[in-house]
Amino acid sequence: MQSRAWMTSCAIQDAFVMLLVERGYEKMSMREIAGVAGVGLGTLYLYFPGKESIAAVTIRRWMRKQAAILAEASKVSSPRTVELAARAMVQAHVRGLLGQENEWRALLHLERRISSPASYREIYREFVGLFRDAFIASSDWPVGADPLRAAFNAFSMVDGIVGHALLVQETCPDAGELAADIECAVAGYIRSVQAQASRIGDMETCWPASA
Repeated sequence: MQSRAWMTSCAIQDAFVMLLVERGYEKMSMREIAGVAGVGLGTLYLYFPGKESIAAVTIRRWMRKQAAILAEASKVSSPRTVELAARAMVQAHVRGLLGQENEWRALLHLERRISSPASYREIYREFVGLFRDAFIASSDWPVGADPLRAAFNAFSMVDGIVGHALLVQETCPDAGELAADIECAVAGYIRSVQAQASRIGDMETCWPASA
């Protein structure tokens, strides 16, 4: 059973996101957040000392939710190629963010303002780790290729494209079309990684290390 304190905190965070989308960070007040959350102003201050603390906790919670979506996509019951694994991760990330595009747009704008470098690095590394796990579990990950490097580069492409689609474009593109574009970019990179690993393997076969 979820604790009352946890449910109250979630209600406050949900109210914060609603007001963030409707009014923006600067215009919302702690009193408004309390009203939408259905809690007293005194109770709100018992949980959070101010808007910035609500923002930080809320952004972290939403990032964790998205990480959970990617973690689910990284798991499979039967073997799949690395391209299929990458496609599943792309689809999960794109549809997770664009499924709540107004909320994510507002949260990503705010994240750039308030997140510390350490906090940003921590969550970014978590997402990269999920891509790495998906790659390593694939049936054709090339021997000798660095899965962490590939995962960092692949996730950077995915996150960069979908993030800028939300932050820069006035009208967000169709999720299916955006995912297809990103899949092409990531698939091209993965094939490059595989080709490079294959060339290195061929060279080692032709020129074995001396005993």
